[in-house]
Amino acid sequence: MEFHAPWDIRVTLDLFLGGLGVGLFLLSILLTVYDKDRYHKLAAIGAYLAPVLVGGGILFLLTELGRPARFITTLYNFNPQSMTSWGGLFQTVFMVLSVIYAWLYFKNNTSGSLFKMILGAGTVFALLVGGYHGLLLSSLGRPLWVGGMVVALFLVSSVLGGTALLILIKELGVSFGVPQKVGREIAAASDAKGFNFTVLFCILSAAQLILVLSWQISLSRGALETSTTATSLMDQFGGLWIGLVILGGLVLPLLGSLYSLIKNKSSEMSKGLALTLSTLVIVGGFTFKHIVLIAGQIKLPFMF
Repeated sequence: MEFHAPWDIRVTLDLFLGGLGVGLFLLSILLTVYDKDRYHKLAAIGAYLAPVLVGGGILFLLTELGRPARFITTLYNFNPQSMTSWGGLFQTVFMVLSVIYAWLYFKNNTSGSLFKMILGAGTVFALLVGGYHGLLLSSLGRPLWVGGMVVALFLVSSVLGGTALLILIKELGVSFGVPQKVGREIAAASDAKGFNFTVLFCILSAAQLILVLSWQISLSRGALETSTTATSLMDQFGGLWIGLVILGGLVLPLLGSLYSLIKNKSSEMSKGLALTLSTLVIVGGFTFKHIVLIAGQIKLPFMF
């Protein structure tokens, strides 16, 4: 078996940071729609970090490409049949919209028609960018990446990661671009009768676990090349996959959030539990994307 990885960890960082940015952006919009007055500060932090994370991921991608100008050429040499061209367009438009969204939050202008327009258009392009990561891989025709499930896996992983990151920020009382005096408001933003982050965290963890297990089952029951690639993934990365992706990144967060909801369905996870489980989700999400990226590039020998 030949192992060849033209895409290295910098591409993983692009997928990971871009996914976190998309997840934060979507959650910021959700909080804005749910109760923009109560969650103004927390939604603002999500708005500020979203373009920074997506932009940071793009920078890692440009260093991997070797010629940063190649990203720019995808815009003025647009090929409607190229997934890369569409991705460049989606990411560029999303970056512009997310920066405007963050600026409007910074200026405390969250009630005008421009803000509403950015809210709607930003949601569409955030979903397009989140889905593009999986679509790009599936368009390459490699056995591990073929099929629509990869798109769903990457999109849900991104939203789950963004939710975990915002929970970390909330529990730590971190404040970006807002006065220090509102730190207590950020830390207490999800008190009883407010938006329940634990419910969302639990639902996303369950959805991603179901998707991952269903994807593995479909791979094992697929054509010879597909099932062989799935076996290769477990042979090469089985310990990390089971330990960090399945158990640490999904099962424990699901069980922990379920336990918290069973104890009191209207309250949030305790601070220690929220910090631990959110960290596990972020580590598991990075490991998931890195393994899928690297294992998908393993070239199998010709099979008669």
